[in-house]
Amino acid sequence: MNPDFPRDLQRQLEQAIVNNAFAARQIFTCGELASRFDVSANEMLTVLKAEQRKGLVIEQDGGLFKIMGVTVPPRDSVFSHTKKSGFKPTSVVREVSIEPAAPLVAETLRLTTGAPVYRFVRTRRVDGEPLANQTNYIPFEICPGLEQDDVSRYSFQKLLEEKYLAYTAEFREQFSVEPTDEQDQEILNLPPGSTVWLVRRLAFSATGWPVVWSNIRIRPDRWQYVSQLWPAAAAALGPQD
Repeated sequence: MNPDFPRDLQRQLEQAIVNNAFAARQIFTCGELASRFDVSANEMLTVLKAEQRKGLVIEQDGGLFKIMGVTVPPRDSVFSHTKKSGFKPTSVVREVSIEPAAPLVAETLRLTTGAPVYRFVRTRRVDGEPLANQTNYIPFEICPGLEQDDVSRYSFQKLLEEKYLAYTAEFREQFSVEPTDEQDQEILNLPPGSTVWLVRRLAFSATGWPVVWSNIRIRPDRWQYVSQLWPAAAAALGPQD
């Protein structure tokens, strides 16, 4: 938990944005918004920086902030796409914790080393079969309170969008084949010496800030599912017809 983060103020500002309390592309100083919400300038600046990461606000020269509003890209979540493909997706949440960002996590998410991040670990299942182990790293200010949410039968992407107003505008992905680790062998039922497909996916908001870094370790033998859910990974790593 980050007790210093002004979560109530963040909710108030986001609700005002959703309810169109600001004109489109309206510009404010931090002090003007702090006065409007009757909070300190430091509290408001903390929230504005978080909203810029989420794509709702953008900072301009001279200490000005432009209200960008909510931009909803026309994209299905993997969970929704799975259901539309006729499969039954579920998730087993294994860990939701708040921890200091390690150097690589901080660099990837453009954070200060040691800044609080959520580490969200789950196993993805399709039609009852284990398909992938996935670890997400998310800056704390993106979704404060995530540890209280149940995403075992709900899309994590939809949760970020609908509850926390964190919409993904762009994905960047890297693919590789990696040896299994002990967790892969235990949870994905893979033998020692086998491999997994690793998808490293970095999600960006409309303002170009990273919001979620995902490391997805996939059973490569579930071709029917992989080709539907991660077609780019299947094309890059799998057999070609």
